[in-house]
Amino acid sequence: MIKPKAYFQTSRPYKSAKTGAGFTLIELLVVISIIGLLASVVLISLNSARAKARDARKIADFKQINNALDLFYDKNNRMPNNYNPGSGACNGGGFFEQSMQELVNDGFLSRVPVPPPGSSEYCYYNYGAGGTIGALLVTVLESVPDTTTGITPSCRPWGAGVNWCDQASNKYYCICHTY
Repeated sequence: MIKPKAYFQTSRPYKSAKTGAGFTLIELLVVISIIGLLASVVLISLNSARAKARDARKIADFKQINNALDLFYDKNNRMPNNYNPGSGACNGGGFFEQSMQELVNDGFLSRVPVPPPGSSEYCYYNYGAGGTIGALLVTVLESVPDTTTGITPSCRPWGAGVNWCDQASNKYYCICHTY
């Protein structure tokens, strides 16, 4: 007896080696580029948030120093010495630390203020009791736009362009503490 031809055919259809259960190179590259784009957006936002946090800390430090200067002046009838006469006393050079140490020694600050890592320095100037400026605290804020009027309560003791704190447009944060 001859068997019909259909009997010899397999019941399973022919399958190729590639079943389509993977990703193509193009698909992988697209996914990687999307992940890279999202990561860069997150990093940019994170850097902006870090700059704002550093600025907030600087402003808080300056408020604390300003209050300490008030208390120091009430007790001693003078401001802390400027240990670098004719120039300012900026942190890292020892002069700022000496001036602020007077506030620490009198118990008005718990420690000498240090700016956040990766940010601009703190500076202290003492123009004496006879002037309209008195003591001046200065730093540079990062996350604010350039300004000609100053960041509140920033002061501008000189006319525009006369001094670095009063240039036409800058990010200096200056607190004047008159006697």
